Amino acid sequence: MTTDTTPSIPAATAYEPFARPDRSYRPESALPEATDWELARIALDRRSSAAYADDPHADEARRIGEEFTAEEAARVDVFLAAGIQDVHRLDAIAAGQALTGEDRAWLFGQLRLAWHRLDRLHDCLDHSGSLLTNTYAASSVDYVRWSRKPQAFSPLRGGRPGRPTTAG
Repeated sequence: MTTDTTPSIPAATAYEPFARPDRSYRPESALPEATDWELARIALDRRSSAAYADDPHADEARRIGEEFTAEEAARVDVFLAAGIQDVHRLDAIAAGQALTGEDRAWLFGQLRLAWHRLDRLHDCLDHSGSLLTNTYAASSVDYVRWSRKPQAFSPLRGGRPGRPTTAG
């Protein structure tokens, strides 16, 4: 019998939320008709722009506070967290006894295949370049471009390589 030496995939990255009790927010929405997808696109854009500031966390908090209410920031968090594919959670569900035999094997095989295909679609959108207006394609599957990058989950971890900062 051979043992599996394939490295296991780590659990989903801990998501650093936009909605935090220590932040101030707008009292009224500036974007009352915005969908969760639209809010997530704006929030990730503000988070990535903050990476260039001397104090990225403070800049991100300021940018989010100027444009979002606390409820909108919480909606962004829920939307982005729902997009994390958690294989370990799926394995825990698979260990349950609710489905048996071929039904369970088929269901989980289909879900894994769907996740694989969704990852390929997200990769195509992320790397589509300027020949495609990818906002339309991304919106059709409620995907925020680049939201799978580590910076989307924990902004500014380690800052930008090669960028001098005054923080020390």
